[in-house]
Amino acid sequence: MNEIKTSRRSTLKLLGGAGLLATPMLIRPRPSWAQEKVLNITTYDKFIPQDFIDAFQKETGIEIRIRLTDDQGKQYNLLTAEGANPSTDIVTVTGHRLTQFTKSNLLAALDTSRLKNWKNLASAYKDAPQLTIDGKVWGLPLLAGFEGLARNTDYTKTSDSWEIMFDPEYKSYTSYIISDFLSVTMRFLGTDGDYVSYEGKQEEAQKATDQARDFLIKHKDMVRKYYDAGSEMQQMFVNEDIYLAQTWSGPTSKLIMDGHPIELSIPKEGTYGFLYSFNVVNNAPNAESAYKFLDAILASPEIGAAMTRQSGFTSTIAGVDKVLDDRERAASTLPEDQIARIEFFSSVNRYMKNDMIDRAVAEIKAA
Repeated sequence: MNEIKTSRRSTLKLLGGAGLLATPMLIRPRPSWAQEKVLNITTYDKFIPQDFIDAFQKETGIEIRIRLTDDQGKQYNLLTAEGANPSTDIVTVTGHRLTQFTKSNLLAALDTSRLKNWKNLASAYKDAPQLTIDGKVWGLPLLAGFEGLARNTDYTKTSDSWEIMFDPEYKSYTSYIISDFLSVTMRFLGTDGDYVSYEGKQEEAQKATDQARDFLIKHKDMVRKYYDAGSEMQQMFVNEDIYLAQTWSGPTSKLIMDGHPIELSIPKEGTYGFLYSFNVVNNAPNAESAYKFLDAILASPEIGAAMTRQSGFTSTIAGVDKVLDDRERAASTLPEDQIARIEFFSSVNRYMKNDMIDRAVAEIKAA
């Protein structure tokens, strides 16, 4: 996430001084004898606190090498290309993309008996269905989030509906990630934005996709800019270029923690949630070090709180809420009625969804 230049002055209950991010470096394959004290991790910006990295390296003598990613597809393509000789040990996968990785034999099932601190996970995540396939656990649940409605409270009216994103009063002051908001728009229009109910129903799915596509094209003049990264959205809010946005909860919560007049909510039509996990790569060259790292990151709620402060997403470690201060808790807590509106993305029918949404996104951009 880029530095935010300031110009002016309830996340999921279920889901529960930031350090500098490790400098990304090129990960090169090394001889097996040289791998014993190295751990290669592919993850997102600001997910792993630098203080934790420093302490882990000092205690274990294991050098952590970070490769930053901003896209699940890039991770998948890299692992696929490397085949049986991966250059990374741990990757960060979202729950709804997990089956894509497991079906391609890219991940190793997690042996939770090797993690003495597994008990420190919040109870809702010890048996997270998003990470369990055929009775096996495929990752350590790490951070949770959702697609939310963010609004500048100084310049917008209170709203309990996604409809505010199409209110002419805010023409040219909205922003969203097209692929994400297309799914949300389908939900807003009463169809299935996650495509689970469209399995084997190609025509019905295409009709629903086209309806949302045409709706977004019709309201294209509402959009100041389509964004791709959370840092872009943050900067637009700080600069007051936008007043409303569809956002990931993490970057938005971080704005709230930093004192900006932003509210994050889940409208009455509902939204989608997601769960990030750390996953051990199949044939990982440093699997033993990977397990030491995963166990260490579960050691205390203070580590989970540091992850939440940096990323804005909600930690899955029990007790984190007691470590965060009032402002941090307020930024990552939602009322019960809004929590009930979250549906976690499913891995069912992902190929149809990805194909149809990718084509619709291209058509919206071209319109």
